[in-house]
Amino acid sequence: MGPIAGGWLLEHFRWAAIFIAMAPVAAAAAIGVALAVPTSKDPDAAAPDIPGLVLSSATMALLVFTIIEAPAYGWAAARSVAGFAGSAVLLAAFIVRERRAAHPMLDVALFRNLRFSAASGAVTVSFFTLFGFIFLITQYFQFVRGYAPLSTGVRLLPVALSVGIGSVAGTQLAVRAGTKLVVTTGLVAVAGFYGWVAATTSATLSYGTIAAQMVVYGLGLGLTSAPATESIMGAISRAKAGVGSAVNDSTRLIGGTLGVAVIGSVYASVYGSRLSATLPASVPGRVAAAAHQSVGAAYAAAGQITALGHPALGQALQHASTNAFLRGLTVGALVAGGVAAAGALLAVLFLPAQPAVTAQPAELARPASPAASAAAILAGAHETRAEADPAPAPRPAPGNGSRP
Repeated sequence: MGPIAGGWLLEHFRWAAIFIAMAPVAAAAAIGVALAVPTSKDPDAAAPDIPGLVLSSATMALLVFTIIEAPAYGWAAARSVAGFAGSAVLLAAFIVRERRAAHPMLDVALFRNLRFSAASGAVTVSFFTLFGFIFLITQYFQFVRGYAPLSTGVRLLPVALSVGIGSVAGTQLAVRAGTKLVVTTGLVAVAGFYGWVAATTSATLSYGTIAAQMVVYGLGLGLTSAPATESIMGAISRAKAGVGSAVNDSTRLIGGTLGVAVIGSVYASVYGSRLSATLPASVPGRVAAAAHQSVGAAYAAAGQITALGHPALGQALQHASTNAFLRGLTVGALVAGGVAAAGALLAVLFLPAQPAVTAQPAELARPASPAASAAAILAGAHETRAEADPAPAPRPAPGNGSRP
């Protein structure tokens, strides 16, 4: 619903209206949480890990800034290399700090559990591809195809619907076929989607084909993210559920941020170099500089040139910018597909075959048939043998219904 609401606002108001309109939505959600969600507080909670927060924020800020600025200065420029090196140093400092802290913001020892690490990586990869996809497809729809903002939002519905279907199916299939198989299948579908996009991208591709591609992508994303999220939460004890939830959210945000930064920067590099090579020499320097900023700016400049009585030159500029955009989109899709394929390989190597069975407190457990209980015990025993960092053994519930 977000792209549809945002598209409607953009068609009727200035872009700043998005922030104004979302404020009451957030306020309503906050009030609902305050009224409906029960209080939950750890009486032994430690003080916030301020050094860990500063180091992690600085690491991500410097890394994302370096990636975004790399197309302008060069990926191998001293400035870019220094930025990547600084990010690595900050990341190392963060890990050292968290390992030595009495109460770390993030217990890095959790990543020794391959199930936890592999699932976190799968979620990161899936949202890396998602945000990169949205970043490019919205420009393709609005500039190359000429769709209005609201129409663009509506045309993204195949992704949203198929993600919902894939998520529901993924959690059910993971119990039957195993987490490894389902998550790997989802990432392979995502990689296949990007390969399909790279092979067929054009300014005249039918929307029916695009919708079919988005369904493949949405199903792959749903099959990946839902079972991987279950793996993250199932790899830790109930007492650490807050930490698991925070890591799950963080992997999504980190993946999305890096997706926009990396895929956007790759696209910008290819777009700029391709446009420079194909731009007509008669285009004024100021217009050429504006066209290099984005395909939208190039289209606007082409329209201005046409309005000034130079339709042939305007058409040539629009044609060159369209080809440059499609080339950047193709290379960006190949990069995203390669990342998804690497994620599928990691899932094959490190994800466990079956989701774990996490024991619940007796007062929260639902009655189960003897056959289901036996199956759960066998599955839990199998998971315990399969993992290097086994979960705590479940406690039997009292037979008289009293609290343990």
